[in-house]
Amino acid sequence: IYARHDAALELSAPRSTRQAHLQRRARTTLAALPLASVPQATRTHAPVEMAQRVGFLGLGVMGKQMAKRLLDAGTDVVVWNRTAAKCDELVAAGATALATPAEVVDACARTHAMIADPAASAAVCLGPDGVAAAAKPGKDYLDHSTIDEATGKQIAAAVEATGARFLAAPVSGGWRDAAAGELLFVCGGDETLFNEATAPGASLDVMGAKHWLVGPTAAGPARAKLMLQIMMGTYIGALGEMLAVAEKAGLAPGQVMDMLDNSAMGNPITKAKGKLMIDGDYAPNFQVYLQQKDLRLALQLADDLELPAPITAAVNAQYIKARQKGLGNCDFAAVRAAYDE
Repeated sequence: IYARHDAALELSAPRSTRQAHLQRRARTTLAALPLASVPQATRTHAPVEMAQRVGFLGLGVMGKQMAKRLLDAGTDVVVWNRTAAKCDELVAAGATALATPAEVVDACARTHAMIADPAASAAVCLGPDGVAAAAKPGKDYLDHSTIDEATGKQIAAAVEATGARFLAAPVSGGWRDAAAGELLFVCGGDETLFNEATAPGASLDVMGAKHWLVGPTAAGPARAKLMLQIMMGTYIGALGEMLAVAEKAGLAPGQVMDMLDNSAMGNPITKAKGKLMIDGDYAPNFQVYLQQKDLRLALQLADDLELPAPITAAVNAQYIKARQKGLGNCDFAAVRAAYDE
């Protein structure tokens, strides 16, 4: 909506001046916008926070599906993405796009974010037109990014210093889980906000199947989510290695997968990722570069705790090799291709 910033608003202007400016612009833009109208028959939950506009920052593979889930449930969603064109699909579905994270926060009582990595998450929150520039009492910020503990604490401190409430809520699941509202949320921060956001019909309830509050700060979810990523990354890495060895040994990979599926080790992700590996179908669900980033963060945590993690380190090297082969944006099942000549 605002293709460029007003020249009169310099980045060096006092925070109060920027905030007042953003409030005027958001009111002008949003005052006449109706709440999103969704036929009752299409809703799978009760209408979500219909009296409020909910913000969503970051419309990558996961974020787009999470925001669309809110839209489909009847929420009036205001979106932002660094590459503005990624907003177009959601705008066509009924969302409103604004030019900066600060404008979204100013326009909404509650804002969610799904950002790729720690550096980007910090920039979205702490930058001149970031979340903290518009946060204030009465605002909520929920960050679903998988980031390191230090960055999470930095973001939480900046948001809470404004009087706004903060909840770290990284997710487990892929874009199909996001589209179905079946994500798992590992949360830490304001307990009242957690209870409100997970209530029936509230945003985390619409987007997720299960929610845990693992502590009062961002440290708990940052650590807990990385435990899931260690298991996921090493397991799929081992699956890729097994199939590579099976093929080299002259075995039929499909037959080996059938044996595995019918053994005590059979499970849905083994079946799904094994098929992708055999077919060489690496259309992204959860990308190689994200899995490798999470293993890197897990290794950093283990190093901080002075605990060797040799299995994680070995698997991380294979995801790095897959990235070097140009597969960073492919599904993380592409770790199998790290073994190809």
